[in-house]
Amino acid sequence: CLDRGLIAMSEETWATIAQLDAVTASVQANADAIMSLEGVVSTNANDADAAWLILCGALVFFMQAGFAMLEAGIVHPKNMTNILFKNICDASIAAICFWLVGYGFAYGDSEGGFIGKTNFGLDLIYNGVGEGGSDGWHGWVFQWAFTG
Repeated sequence: CLDRGLIAMSEETWATIAQLDAVTASVQANADAIMSLEGVVSTNANDADAAWLILCGALVFFMQAGFAMLEAGIVHPKNMTNILFKNICDASIAAICFWLVGYGFAYGDSEGGFIGKTNFGLDLIYNGVGEGGSDGWHGWVFQWAFTG
């Protein structure tokens, strides 16, 4: 910082300068620590977003069970099994169709601003782990809950 031999100041002033240097070093260390945490916060935010979408998708999908119970309560008891099976088939076929074409139509690259022409069978969604993360499966599950 400053050289004591070149500048004439009281010992109290030199002590204050030393304290300021220590505080400056401490602030810089804290700033470096905060910068290193930004990546962790970003990762946690993405994970929280994914968890929220999955949770909300599950809540929406539980409406299927409610509709199944409503329909089962309305029909004659001998037809209850058929109604419940129809609801399971409905959700299963909706998942397959939405995976094959629906998500691509809704979220693929637009063809003339009307309908998607890519991402059929979710071929553009990364299905790995590590650096890439999952970039769309949680979104697909959330949207599928509404299609079923």
